[in-house]
Amino acid sequence: MTQLKLVAELVGHESRVWQISWDPAGTRLASCSSDRSARIWAPISPERFFSGNMADSAMELDANQSPKTSESWQCLETIDNAHKRTVRSVVFEPTRGESLATASFDGTTAIWSREPGEEAHECIATLEGHENEVKSVAWSPSGQLLATCGRDKSVWIWESNGEGDFDCISVLMEHTQDVKMVLWHPKDDLLVSFSYDDTIRVWKEDDDDWYSAATLTGHESTVWAGAFNADGKYLASVSDDRTMRVWTRRNTNTAEESEANAGFYYRPDFSFECVAKVPDSIHKRAIYSVSWCGPTNSSAEDGDLGWLATGCSDNILRVFKATETGAGSSVDVSLKCAQENAHGLSDINCVQWNPVHPGWLATCGDDGIVRIWHLEP
Repeated sequence: MTQLKLVAELVGHESRVWQISWDPAGTRLASCSSDRSARIWAPISPERFFSGNMADSAMELDANQSPKTSESWQCLETIDNAHKRTVRSVVFEPTRGESLATASFDGTTAIWSREPGEEAHECIATLEGHENEVKSVAWSPSGQLLATCGRDKSVWIWESNGEGDFDCISVLMEHTQDVKMVLWHPKDDLLVSFSYDDTIRVWKEDDDDWYSAATLTGHESTVWAGAFNADGKYLASVSDDRTMRVWTRRNTNTAEESEANAGFYYRPDFSFECVAKVPDSIHKRAIYSVSWCGPTNSSAEDGDLGWLATGCSDNILRVFKATETGAGSSVDVSLKCAQENAHGLSDINCVQWNPVHPGWLATCGDDGIVRIWHLEP
């Protein structure tokens, strides 16, 4: 029977933890909090921790016991000298992992970097421009572009010129309400944004100009977050309407249409089709986070799309199995595991699968604690 085993707790933040992010090597974990700080954590011995032996040492969730950081983990660094308000989002730079970005309700995004061999990160740039709270920050896979979004209904795209120098190259204003999250496609130069206006927008660059190439509609309330599968073929989204949807891209421009528009200023659009929906009967309240992990079995069968985890305000951590059916025309998403009170009586704000070690999952919540879980399929 599929189950999640709690294997570590990370305690140190003084208020709710909003987001967590693994580094590209999968050995360090960043967290950010309403206490205006970000922290970087790591197993004392990553090889031993992720070997599977630690997965056999499951912890018990005990609401009557004061939590403390597990002996197998340590806090490497606390970053608390840049932001004046809540740090809402944190993410490692995806190529080397030596830099990270933090986004805050104070309206700024800070870029932190450290030289090889140094322990502490230093703030090398502060990006300003949003009128108020910045809700999310995300690096493109190449590390050359950075996207931010906020309560001011805008999405900003920044380009790195090296040495901590960033230029804003586009401000996108098509959303009609706050933008909750930005997410880059893992392979293509596509940016996705999720909004309080109940829509998802896909942004594409054309001759140095970014435009809205697709708008995904179907959710009936705020769309909080999303996640691509490994190759980017499928996009999962979660919402205040208590549903999770899975989308895939369908090209809407035929070769004939492209030929007919030859010689004209022409921007090819595309659409996304919903190929799966987890009904609102599964989650009891708003779903705040989703993360997609590839198959945990090296001998996975054709059509195995791995595992989806969701973090919800009903305090339940859920894991779903995703399987491609009908030659890609649909996806089956079935609930396999539900861990009640994964963060006590607190909302689960973020879930993140480890990018290198399949089956290892980090979560955080309003209880101010980060937890590490191992999936036993």
